[in-house]
Amino acid sequence: MNMLRLSLSVLVLAIVLEAGISCKKRAKKFNKCLENGYSPKIFTNCQAEGEAMTVKRKIKKCTRAEKKFSKLCDTDSLECQSNEWTPIFNATTSKFGPLEGSKVPDFIVKFTQEKEVNNSLYYSQEVRLYNAAGERIGSTNFIQYAKIKEGQFTMNAYKRYYIEGANSCQSGYLTLDYLTDYNFEMRTSATQANMFQFTTSDGVVHNEDMSYCNNYSAWQDVLSRTEYADLKMYTSTGSDIADYVTAEYKVEEN
Repeated sequence: MNMLRLSLSVLVLAIVLEAGISCKKRAKKFNKCLENGYSPKIFTNCQAEGEAMTVKRKIKKCTRAEKKFSKLCDTDSLECQSNEWTPIFNATTSKFGPLEGSKVPDFIVKFTQEKEVNNSLYYSQEVRLYNAAGERIGSTNFIQYAKIKEGQFTMNAYKRYYIEGANSCQSGYLTLDYLTDYNFEMRTSATQANMFQFTTSDGVVHNEDMSYCNNYSAWQDVLSRTEYADLKMYTSTGSDIADYVTAEYKVEEN
């Protein structure tokens, strides 16, 4: 809620004078959309207030308002620019949606190692999917186990997805030997066969495929019914992982 208030204030105050009265009006219109529960498509770090907007006519109107504001007004100083990273730790983001054509966005998490790992670290992240009624119908899940083994950084993992009321698909115990430290970006693309994608600090992308699952067609059905999505990041109670690594996220539309 505090982030929303800050975002609303910045939207109005950060517009340069050269933009004129038209941009002030556009900012006011966009702010009103946020207050009424509109989930932004461009300024994805701005937070909607209250219940999510569900009336398609209103969503289209607010989408147009957001696009015009982003194209016609100077927004360089906005704190809720879509290309900014937002810190996250043991938390769940707001829901994104309604999603046009059930196009689930990609959730990208950037991990930054703050000091040498000398402990066993656990992190889990989920992209959770909901239908139009707000009921959870599925989720991706990726569990990381980082540790030092024989003097070397080692990342083990499980990758999986869950379908509510049906069987899930889970990998065996993996060793991600391409991760040599805790400096990488992890992209969860629920709509792609390469559901989990890791970009290491040298810019190389490594894919983790999930299309081998026997019930992958059932997962596709879940995606076709998805109207909302959010990201959940969590670790074990009392964990000191935050002393070793920080995490930030951003969202990209498909």
